[in-house]
Amino acid sequence: MIIRRSEQEPTDRYPGCPRFAIAGADFGHSSLHVGDLSYLPGFGVPHHYHTGGAEETQIMLEGELECWVDGKRVIVYPGDTVTAPPGTGHAFHNLTQTVGRMITAFPLTPPETIHIDDPELEDAISHPAIVRSDSRRKPYGDGVDGVEKVELSGDFSGAKSTYSYFVDIQPTASMPVETFEAETAIFVVTGSVFSIVGDEFELNTDDGAVVAPNESYGFANRGSEVARLCVVHPFLNS
Repeated sequence: MIIRRSEQEPTDRYPGCPRFAIAGADFGHSSLHVGDLSYLPGFGVPHHYHTGGAEETQIMLEGELECWVDGKRVIVYPGDTVTAPPGTGHAFHNLTQTVGRMITAFPLTPPETIHIDDPELEDAISHPAIVRSDSRRKPYGDGVDGVEKVELSGDFSGAKSTYSYFVDIQPTASMPVETFEAETAIFVVTGSVFSIVGDEFELNTDDGAVVAPNESYGFANRGSEVARLCVVHPFLNS
């Protein structure tokens, strides 16, 4: 399934926080709940947690947000990722004059949210649940030239059932064709890519796609700038 940003309208669950859906039960997906969430200046999402297996992965794309997680207050920036396990309180607030933006992802759909009172907070510069930008960059795979993976969440961030990462594809390069037994959500952060599996189609910046279980996918960059994809799986890295 392809999700074209030009065909979407945002919804606001919280004031000042418009969200574009990328994956979820409303699309007929069975395991992924993914969205592109913005925080307008002065707005935020209140303190809450999620139940059951609904861990949340929050991948910063733009701006700067005050993050509350597990009683700590930490500032997060583009490229940083916060993993909030089920039952762990978290919140985000935009105290700046520029828009903050993130990808939010769950390994089930729809997640249940429980709002709770604000905690006593301790200021911190880091937290085990936060993976800082570009700290886990590596080659995408042996023999794959011009493609790198930047890991965002997994067992290294305390996740139990989500694996997410950026894929940076240099001009003229292609990521390998892959197949997984679960749904895969793909979001184009920057640039554009062409499918190299089946009928050719192009995904541009802010477009997304959800690949069904056991279906193959792969993308090539035919542009002149690096293309960055955000990939989310509802299973842990191995």
